[in-house]
Amino acid sequence: MTPVTLPNLAVARVTGADAGSFLQAQLSADVAALAEGGATFACYCSPRGQVYGLLLVCRCNDEFRLVANATLLRGMLQRLGMFVLRARVSFELADDLEVSAYQSADPRGEDYQPSGFDLCYRCVAAGSGTASSQGAADWKEQELRRGIVWLGPQTAERFIPQMLGFDRIGAVSFGKGCYPGQEIIARARYLGEVKRKPLLLQIAGLGELPPGSSLKLLDDQEWLQGTVVDSVDLTNQMKQTLVFVVSPVPEGSVERAEYEGGSYRCATI
Repeated sequence: MTPVTLPNLAVARVTGADAGSFLQAQLSADVAALAEGGATFACYCSPRGQVYGLLLVCRCNDEFRLVANATLLRGMLQRLGMFVLRARVSFELADDLEVSAYQSADPRGEDYQPSGFDLCYRCVAAGSGTASSQGAADWKEQELRRGIVWLGPQTAERFIPQMLGFDRIGAVSFGKGCYPGQEIIARARYLGEVKRKPLLLQIAGLGELPPGSSLKLLDDQEWLQGTVVDSVDLTNQMKQTLVFVVSPVPEGSVERAEYEGGSYRCATI
């Protein structure tokens, strides 16, 4: 598979003697457990436990690299900067780097493969031309099928991690110390019930949907109100779209969806 450039993602550098401990205290994943060259997904959350954005945290020599939605990353860095206080840590957007993706790691490059995944993310020099834009839809399909969904402006700060299934992709550690929103996230796991969960649907004849839009789902004669997080048209199937939705938990499989007055056949993946 030829490397695929991912212009929807951007990179930031986190440096300083306290970089690791600072990220450990601010993000939902166990950053302290990362070995050199390791990577983990993580959430940056509000005090109410709602996810600002999904991050890929990579440990690289004496620094950490954060990969996130290009539109959200600058704002997340600014918010992180509000809590630096006396910590010896600094942040900067890595405009000299861009993100590409590959199915397997290249030992000669700076590839980061989150534990448990067969997908690799590579930080390369911007404008190097080592990756192609072809295959971006196929890559997004692979991400969505594995539960990887990069939040954007329309979906940021709307869901706690469990509503997005981020606890399933290793983005949340329930054994580490405190971080913003930790109490609410832990309470939802141990004491409460998460009433909305992620659904992956294959919908016929609808096409890609705007993130944040509403989608009605028919579950055993009951209509549920879902929120679209992301979607992609399936390149190998005519007029079929893969849609990642956050919805009340259905009783069974969802067989029909309604969007802006239209009705469409769908199947739960």
